[in-house]
Amino acid sequence: MIVVGLLFSYFMRPLISVVSASWNQGRYLAECHRSVLSSQDGLVEHIVIDNCSDDETSEVLDQFPEIIRIIEKDRGQSEALNKGFAMAKGEWILWLNVDDFLLPGVIDKMLKILQSGNVHFDLLYGHTVFVDAASRMIRTVYQPIWHYWMTAIGCYAAPSTGSLYRRRVLVENPLDENFHMIMDTEWMLRAGRQLKIRRLNDRTVSFRIDDNKTADHIQSGELTPRHRSEREALSKDYLNYDENEDSSLAGRVLIRLARKCTRLWILGDKFISKISLFKLIFPTRKSE
Repeated sequence: MIVVGLLFSYFMRPLISVVSASWNQGRYLAECHRSVLSSQDGLVEHIVIDNCSDDETSEVLDQFPEIIRIIEKDRGQSEALNKGFAMAKGEWILWLNVDDFLLPGVIDKMLKILQSGNVHFDLLYGHTVFVDAASRMIRTVYQPIWHYWMTAIGCYAAPSTGSLYRRRVLVENPLDENFHMIMDTEWMLRAGRQLKIRRLNDRTVSFRIDDNKTADHIQSGELTPRHRSEREALSKDYLNYDENEDSSLAGRVLIRLARKCTRLWILGDKFISKISLFKLIFPTRKSE
């Protein structure tokens, strides 16, 4: 009976564990959770690590008893996410900010890819739809095909929210809990070189724009002191380049030139992705 129980437990494990860090985002939690529900029962679990929110989060969690939750104080979302990664039962982890949500059908599409047996990646990401506080679409952000050097020179890191990771790579390489703003970029610089990363040429996640999002500050150019200090730390650790110190003129020129060339590369890739995706959605009719 013990053997039967162990076999049952193994085969009934979820395939995907969705992990969300939460702090006073109760107004978005229900929408986030509903977006990860699958038509295939038992293959997806949702883990929410909540930093003792004092808003309606507790009441919303009570509406969804299937959500696995940890409610305790933490030092920030990096620590919270690491807790969720460690307790995940799925072979794959989907990192999803609690104020973001997956687009319809995405979770089933990911399950289909994983069940096909044609899985030659450690990280899968797609395009991002920016939405406002009321979940109204603002625009689509087309993600380029990721290369390590894009992140290494400070131009681009593949999106973390809405992305699917092999559980092993997150457990063996946890987030650096000293980073609170750009911990995903630090992780990509530290672990990305060894990973097989695939882009799904489809819209996968809605990213909510609000005053608290790191990406909002990046786009506006108004970085918080904490964000700026973390960026400078990455430059020193991975580029051996300190933006505050007197680097050589040649070094500064090369870095700026490399970044401009990379941004042009990214724009070209995004344009190709946009055209390709448009053709998938609106295929041209073949002449008879």
